[in-house]
Amino acid sequence: MQTVGIGLKAAVGAAVRLLRAHPQAVDGIVAAAMLAVSLIWLRTYPYEPGRRLVYSRQDSQHTDFHPIGLLGYALTVGSCAVLALRRRCPVPMMWASCAMIVLYTGLDYPPTTIAWGPVLIFYTLCTKQPPQRVVPYALAVFVVWLQYSLKLVVLGVLLAVLQTLLVIGVVGVFGNQTRRLAERNERLGQLSEQLRREQAARAREAVASERVRIARELHDVVAHHMSVISVQTGLAGYVLRSDPATAGQSLGTIGDATHEAMREMRRMLAVLRPVPEDGVAEAAYRPSVEPSPGLAQVPRLLERVRAAGVQAELAVTGTPFDLAPGPDLCCYRVVQESLTNVMKHAPGARATVELVYQDHGDIRIRVADDGGRVRSLTEGAVAVPTPLGPAVAGSGNGLVGMRERARIYGGTLQTGPRAAGGFEVVLTLPGEREADPEP
Repeated sequence: MQTVGIGLKAAVGAAVRLLRAHPQAVDGIVAAAMLAVSLIWLRTYPYEPGRRLVYSRQDSQHTDFHPIGLLGYALTVGSCAVLALRRRCPVPMMWASCAMIVLYTGLDYPPTTIAWGPVLIFYTLCTKQPPQRVVPYALAVFVVWLQYSLKLVVLGVLLAVLQTLLVIGVVGVFGNQTRRLAERNERLGQLSEQLRREQAARAREAVASERVRIARELHDVVAHHMSVISVQTGLAGYVLRSDPATAGQSLGTIGDATHEAMREMRRMLAVLRPVPEDGVAEAAYRPSVEPSPGLAQVPRLLERVRAAGVQAELAVTGTPFDLAPGPDLCCYRVVQESLTNVMKHAPGARATVELVYQDHGDIRIRVADDGGRVRSLTEGAVAVPTPLGPAVAGSGNGLVGMRERARIYGGTLQTGPRAAGGFEVVLTLPGEREADPEP
């Protein structure tokens, strides 16, 4: 029995969903049902042609029913058929239904259920239009119903008026509530669509931001190590015959820079590479992820820069303290990019890296050089030939990337030529940040 009940409930639910998906079919079913009830009513209503039906308390007014003929059946079918189009064109169907019922009543045909047609169409109008716009249709229904009640049904005048007003009022209230509910649902759908678009826009912005961050990382990694390789290659070619030891040392530095670049590229790819859902293969699939570089790796960076022919020194002021991973990586990248620019545009220069740890948690980093033998003052946008080989032409994106990093963490970046010659980059990051915006 329970299985039958569940099956019946599922069938009813499927039927309801199907009818909601096809409202015109629902209107056709309603029209057919109304016509069937009207015809059955005409066949079973207990009246005799010519019989007088008193509708007032005074026995002074009466009517004689005429036998329903072809015209009467045509009006019955027409007044029911218009219900099939009540959603598509409710206003013409309302006037057509009222006209046919008035004609049916005026010809003294026997009572039936066709008077409910205008009421259903009036309900449809109330679901589509505000109350002030359905007043003419309410008056039309009132006239039709009052005439029908007084002409064909045994009712007093006062009772007929009250019945008509009650029917119109109830139908109007329900129709208006349905309209408001539909408007709220439509508004909810619009808000949901707007929310979906905003979420998609935020997702696109997040993707674009991540792409910028990845591009910045790639620029920092590739530009630095390729600059070292370029300088060392030029040096090795320059002293290959005259000083084989120096050439061999340059080749060793090239190998170290290559390995370091490969290691950092693998670390970035390990973060970006998707992990399979299979838990068994996950450990074998996921490569080891090394921590992001920070200020602790600056001495090693300076060794690599010195091997490239730049005399670099490190000066630390104040008591060192640990930074969050994001700001720590920001500081390292700024130092790396600044020294890369020195190698590219001021080979042979003397560079100084100053780390100033302030008591209130701020950190200040200054990277300055004395200009060396040549210097480009266009912030890395011009290639300068050097005795060690051709300098690498800059794209101008290095300083842009450094400024963006500083802005992310609420810091400032100042760059420009020095009065005594050379170039300097000064980064200042505030302390006590609420959140680390980078992973």
